[in-house]
Amino acid sequence: LNPLGRGGMGVVYRALDRLTGQVVALKQVIVAPQTLAFASRPNTNNTDSLLLSLAQEFRLLASLRHPNIISVLDYGFDAERQPYFTMELLEQSQTLLEAGRNQPLTVQIDLLIQTLQALAYLHRRGILHRDLKPDNVLVSQGRVRLLDFGLSVMRDQDKAGEVSGTLLYMDPEVLKGATPSETADLYAVGVMAYELLVGRHPFQSDNLGTLLIKVLEEDV
Repeated sequence: LNPLGRGGMGVVYRALDRLTGQVVALKQVIVAPQTLAFASRPNTNNTDSLLLSLAQEFRLLASLRHPNIISVLDYGFDAERQPYFTMELLEQSQTLLEAGRNQPLTVQIDLLIQTLQALAYLHRRGILHRDLKPDNVLVSQGRVRLLDFGLSVMRDQDKAGEVSGTLLYMDPEVLKGATPSETADLYAVGVMAYELLVGRHPFQSDNLGTLLIKVLEEDV
């Protein structure tokens, strides 16, 4: 029906499911499939194996049901064999930081608890989010929803390895080339909690290089 936004992995549209009559969010993945990192399985460079693994990953994500996780409704591949998936559409939602700003401490803590409950559900099922940030933690009518879990875009870091995610919320180990783990997701929640409760990033700097040095070398 119309575009809703564009991110590092693809474009999101408001779309009509003609079978159910439901208005949904459709995410079209526009990056090369070889650059995608899976949350629950190793990456592969073989295109046919990659598409099969993507289908398996989508099937897994569509099976998840939790009140604080966005529901993946359907998935498939377009004529160019690029993946897409549909999700429930959240109208008039806010990011975690927007929803919690200037709210009582009890409200802020409740938003963080909901976020952690969703994360615990994913981790118990062997799924890493890999790109937790305020834009991926939306609040609608007081309820948190995690979205954009399961797949992320790999970006070359250096010869030591590859990295996926958003630098502001990336833990030191991943920045150094370590394989992402549950602790990387928890670190991102910690950064968001600090921003929510204190009002700024724990390593705030206008210079990205300075910020990365602070993350790697300094205490909060």
